[in-house]
Amino acid sequence: MTAADIHLLTGAYALDAVTGIERERFERHLRECAVCAQEVEELREVAARLAVAADARPEPGLRTAVLARVALTRQDRPGAAEPVVRRRWRGRAAMAFAAAAAVAGALAGGVALGERTAGGGSIALEQSQVQQAPDAVTVTGRGPTGATAAVAVSRSLAKVSVSLDGVPALDARHAYQVWLIGPRGPQSAGLLRPGAGPGSLVGALPADTDRIAVTTEPVTGSPQPTTPGVIRLDLA
Repeated sequence: MTAADIHLLTGAYALDAVTGIERERFERHLRECAVCAQEVEELREVAARLAVAADARPEPGLRTAVLARVALTRQDRPGAAEPVVRRRWRGRAAMAFAAAAAVAGALAGGVALGERTAGGGSIALEQSQVQQAPDAVTVTGRGPTGATAAVAVSRSLAKVSVSLDGVPALDARHAYQVWLIGPRGPQSAGLLRPGAGPGSLVGALPADTDRIAVTTEPVTGSPQPTTPGVIRLDLA
């Protein structure tokens, strides 16, 4: 397991789906990585809410509805062969979260699950999907102000997950804007107002994206970056 791979253990660790060696290494990592610690906390909160939803009395036709949803869900393409240990924790975490989300959605007709994306999805769940995709690539870095970022990209899902920590708090007129940069120039992935704590988003990933930047912009966003980057990372 590489240093970048250990950031992908958040989902498996939150579900207690890691081996003893993985748990020991990841708990050492958690003491030093605020981004992963925050993500584990969010995923555990999601899992707890899903468990409560699963205790509800199922409505008539639940089994039929769940099976129909599963049949309509696009399956990931098989990825390159991985070491047995990594494949095991990825598979357990992904299946557990996917199954729990499907059941909770059918039971509650849309359970509120923590912070949500503009499209209505749970940030923690969508981050887990991106980070555990077979082709996921994770990049971490630190900006000149001490802010840190953990970025996961999946070309097969065409999605990017961005988590910030340690960025300076902003006034009510400003926000952090995430930019995906390629040959066509920067394209906005969304806005974050994390204050002094972590902030996360999941957005669409243009196929030619090779860099990411975070800048300070007006709270409504800008069509192009107008300030120096708080963080800049290469994704290639």
